[in-house]
Amino acid sequence: MPKKRTPRQRLAAQQRARLQRRELARQEKFREQHTRKVLERQGDPRFVQRTRHPDGAATLTWDSESDLGQEMREGFQAQREAFRAKFGRDPGPEDPVFFDPDADEPTPMGKRHWDEGMTAMIAAAEETGVDPAFIHAWREVGYIVTSENEHLFSATEVQAYLDAVARHRGDEDDEEIDFANSVEFGAEGLRELVNETIGIASDEPAWRIPEALEAADDPEAAGLAASTMIAVLMMWLTGAKEEANGDIAGPAMEWIREHLGGEAADYAFQLAGLLGSPLAPNTTVDEAFKRLGDVFLPALVWLAAGMVATQADGDVEWLSQFDPEPEAN
Repeated sequence: MPKKRTPRQRLAAQQRARLQRRELARQEKFREQHTRKVLERQGDPRFVQRTRHPDGAATLTWDSESDLGQEMREGFQAQREAFRAKFGRDPGPEDPVFFDPDADEPTPMGKRHWDEGMTAMIAAAEETGVDPAFIHAWREVGYIVTSENEHLFSATEVQAYLDAVARHRGDEDDEEIDFANSVEFGAEGLRELVNETIGIASDEPAWRIPEALEAADDPEAAGLAASTMIAVLMMWLTGAKEEANGDIAGPAMEWIREHLGGEAADYAFQLAGLLGSPLAPNTTVDEAFKRLGDVFLPALVWLAAGMVATQADGDVEWLSQFDPEPEAN
């Protein structure tokens, strides 16, 4: 009989499923956009066109007056001049455009010379301040994708090239939270997260917190950030409860269930006692944290979003009055 999963394992599995659904949705959107671009550009002389022939060969054509056309014309002219200087004649239809400079007869350029050419282009790019990531990616995947030719590649090929560019730029972790600046994130960053949650009416933004905490390279910094975020969110919730003249937990929970879904509402309800709900479980914060695990911080965000949506007409700056007081130096 399979071993029953713990609540924390179930939450982790749910989170992984959300991430997978989000990535699948992103990929599907990218493919749809790429397909639309391929159809829109078909036969458009402003963009590179590819014609396939019965023998399997393909011909590329482009507008000679476009920026790309002028660059290609200059590039081929330079290759013709190099060919003429090397072999003493103009290149014929069967001669390679890119040839081995060490061969006595016109011979296609080999891997060694190709690699040397790539290395020279990377060095030239670095010297002139041009981002070499595009050339590194070209070298890695074997082709280069531009705004003029991207419709000639499949969506998978375009994504592979873009992923390679991102790797060589070091952009893969751009969305990671800066935990070194966790106090600022605790106030302004959380307000932005609450605002996004209300604006798109989705529980997804709050899930970025446990994702980023889990991916952090510095566990100590991540722990400090988590503690700061919990403190800020609880100050907002308890501060609003103290200032309230009536029930604020009920409307907040109704908004969460209607706009963020039943699952988010069930989790947020575990913490609704912070807003004075008499129906919420009578548990301590530590007990709720152990029960909710990774969903503890998202649940606080959802509760704050429901409160702002119903008490402040969605204006997150309303929360500023409950911000923690800055420590004196």
